[in-house]
Amino acid sequence: MKVLHILTDTNIGGAGKCVLALADWASGNKYNGCAEVILPVGSALKPEFELRSIPVREAERINDKSFDARAIKSIKQIIKSVRPDIVHTHAALSGRIAARQCGQVKIVSTRHSMFDLTPGDISLRRKFTTRVINGLFSDAIIAVSPAVEENLTALGAPRGKIRMIFNGVPRAEVYEWDRRAEIRKAYGLTQNDFVVSIIARLSEEKDHNTVLDAAKKIMDLDRSVKFIIAGEGPMESRLKKRVQSEEIRNVIFTGFVKEIVNIENITDLQINASVGTEATSMALISGMSLGIPAVASDFGGNPYVVADGVNGLLFPRRNSQAMANAITRIRNNRELYDKMSFEALETYETRFTLNSMGSQTFELYEELLRGVKN
Repeated sequence: MKVLHILTDTNIGGAGKCVLALADWASGNKYNGCAEVILPVGSALKPEFELRSIPVREAERINDKSFDARAIKSIKQIIKSVRPDIVHTHAALSGRIAARQCGQVKIVSTRHSMFDLTPGDISLRRKFTTRVINGLFSDAIIAVSPAVEENLTALGAPRGKIRMIFNGVPRAEVYEWDRRAEIRKAYGLTQNDFVVSIIARLSEEKDHNTVLDAAKKIMDLDRSVKFIIAGEGPMESRLKKRVQSEEIRNVIFTGFVKEIVNIENITDLQINASVGTEATSMALISGMSLGIPAVASDFGGNPYVVADGVNGLLFPRRNSQAMANAITRIRNNRELYDKMSFEALETYETRFTLNSMGSQTFELYEELLRGVKN
């Protein structure tokens, strides 16, 4: 079996991490060496795939966009050269169209995100168009959360082609106490600090401003609560200026962190404030593999990751007071924290392991190929 993934991401986001995780899973099973990848020219993902000895082909005009008619011809040429059994696209309609023009190859499309639907999105005309596109240019559609499945169905995607497969990640490495202490010290943290981390791209839909609002509310109530904002993105300079101008003293920006497990190992509580696109957060489920509870907005797929009152707490999106209250509640109740920590690890092990995602995805591939042979 040969699988050709097509990604449009120029940065290392959730879709890229998902494909990298799939490649890691495949290399440890009977599918070693089965994958190749098409990326935009200059994508930050390229070194990550090359590190795994996965061949990378670069294509023009697919940078961070699903469709560009001018990209179809070059993608088709790559597909004919690679001759894959499966073309698996990630927000790449141009890739799906090119694959269908190549004939017998089977097409899988993963939907990694979702959004609030407007009346225009679910109009009969729009639903018909979505149904036709997905019917013609996909043999299977993977939804990474029940929320995404509901989103796709409401938009008119053929229900029979949708397969719900949660994202999965390998269990994060657990550091020894001394190593965690060193990392905390490097960020100016003590062992008595209660570290709240958000690991996400610094962009509008991640709503870091609500996080800063909550940090301000907590700052004078409990000085031991420290907020780590890990990541980079278009909002970075504005967020830093706000922290400086408003003297929000309990916030630490780390910028891009290659070894994000370092941040995970010093985190007591993880947060996700998303107000758009969030489906199954790779950061949340990775943190749960270390038994880290979460406080998350009620948007999108978050409620399918964070069970309110079980492995964390949910709050209404954009409600900084509710976020602050949730953080304070968990911070001040050790029994509740320990219970949620245990349940976070249980949630990971029963739903979000890399083996679960990998085995279900490759089972889908094999089903499609058996259909070809039959």
